[in-house]
Amino acid sequence: MARMTPPEPVPKASGGSSPPFLPLAFRFAVSFGLLALHLAIPLESPSRGGDLYLAILAALFAESAWEAGRMTARGEGPFATPTVGWIRLNLVLDMLLVTLIVVFHGVDQERLATIYIFPVLASAFYLSIAGIVAVGLLSSAIHIAAVLLYTQQVLPPFGHSGAESAAEPYQLAYILGFTSLVIFGATLVVLVIRSQVENLRTDLSRSEAVVDELSALYRRVFESMFSGIVITDLRGRVASANPAAAKILHAHLDPGAPVEGYGFGDLQELMAQTRERRFEVSFPGPAGERRIVGGNLSPLLGAEGEPTGHLLVFQDLTEIKALEERTRLSERMAAVGELSSEMAHELRNPLASILGCVQLLKQGGQPPAMVDRVLTILLRESERVSGIVTDFLDYSRPRPVRLQAISLPALAEELRAAWETDPRRGGILLDMEDPPPVLIQGDAAWVHQVFTNLLSNARKALDGAEAPRIRIAFQRLEGRVAARVEDNGCGMTEERRRALFLPFASGFPEGTGLGMSLVFQFIQQMGWEIRVESEVGRGTAVSVEMPVASGGSRAT
Repeated sequence: MARMTPPEPVPKASGGSSPPFLPLAFRFAVSFGLLALHLAIPLESPSRGGDLYLAILAALFAESAWEAGRMTARGEGPFATPTVGWIRLNLVLDMLLVTLIVVFHGVDQERLATIYIFPVLASAFYLSIAGIVAVGLLSSAIHIAAVLLYTQQVLPPFGHSGAESAAEPYQLAYILGFTSLVIFGATLVVLVIRSQVENLRTDLSRSEAVVDELSALYRRVFESMFSGIVITDLRGRVASANPAAAKILHAHLDPGAPVEGYGFGDLQELMAQTRERRFEVSFPGPAGERRIVGGNLSPLLGAEGEPTGHLLVFQDLTEIKALEERTRLSERMAAVGELSSEMAHELRNPLASILGCVQLLKQGGQPPAMVDRVLTILLRESERVSGIVTDFLDYSRPRPVRLQAISLPALAEELRAAWETDPRRGGILLDMEDPPPVLIQGDAAWVHQVFTNLLSNARKALDGAEAPRIRIAFQRLEGRVAARVEDNGCGMTEERRRALFLPFASGFPEGTGLGMSLVFQFIQQMGWEIRVESEVGRGTAVSVEMPVASGGSRAT
């Protein structure tokens, strides 16, 4: 069986390409920009050497465009970093472009001369420390030569450089000293930056080594886990799996194959969820035996928090389920014995009342009023015995659940109508919010019995309350609806709240003592959730969370 390795982390590209080669990009952008500017705004007339200036700009732009095209033709991108020889040539051409701009606009303009710092700064990314110093010295030398040659009228006038550029010796010293200071200052800064870059490269190499170690550790953990791990893309196709997954599923997981084909069934509905979900599936094993697999399905998130796939972590639960079944059977037998004892205790009181009434009637000669009273007691206690037996049978031998889509608004109307026609409500009003128009998933008979028992318990808890109130509120959750039944009755202690769902643990004289036990059993079998909050003297709130049926976003 082939082993599959975990996917390697994909580095995040910056804009999908490498950083541009700065000297070439600078020359291309500046020459093009100046040409476009001067074509849009003609040079002042007369302009000495204007045509030559534009011709040189055009030549530099053409050279940079040619060089970008050459790199593109080689498949490296228009501004890819070339070899060392081309790097040096580009820096020289950049210095010539800067000199052209400075000379044409006047060598006495010291502010323009600061553009010489760009070739120096750019050299930090491509040359050694000696090369950076050479660029700084050459830039300063070219500027000094240009200033002296034009101010001393050695070269013919060009642009704004010529006889009018002649300056006093102190002004000339200021221009040359200021520009040289700026260039050498930039060179010094670049050297510091280069030193930091070298340190960063060293740190990066160390970090890469650590990342490689962590990646190797991740791979070892991935392959050594006894739980099965399957990584899928957003469409549920296998991207990677560890050896344990193949062993548990008794199959080779091919990359790109749908995960449903390996016994997981239809997981698309769970995959649509944005939170972690539990799943459990069964499928035939190699020898035809029934295998049970259970685990968690959670979304895989990218660096920006966006979903990129799904992660399935699962275990073989076949033996555990068999053990649970045997344990459940033993616990059920013990529970039936305990329930039988509790039931005998609960039946003793009504049977004693029935026996006393029968003996009283057997004696005869009783006045009619006494006979009527005895018959009323017989009827009441017989109904109580029948209720205890019926609830006991429902609890001990629950029928299979019959899940279906149920309209929540229709259920609310049924509960309201049943409450208003119940003679035992004693005038207590039911304050019910309008439920959301959705379909919930549940067993119709059990759903009605769950809410009937909750309302019955709330009514019993209001006995003696000054301003009795029962309220049902609804809240829409993600994929679920919560119904909250509240009362302001007697409330419960923490001890009684913990025993609320135990058989015959009711604290009320009325009822069979199995109502809340049945509620808990029905809720478990329907896949619902229930929570109880209570405080003595302030009341009780029972929250029931019900799943929304598939396609049940609207109901009437």
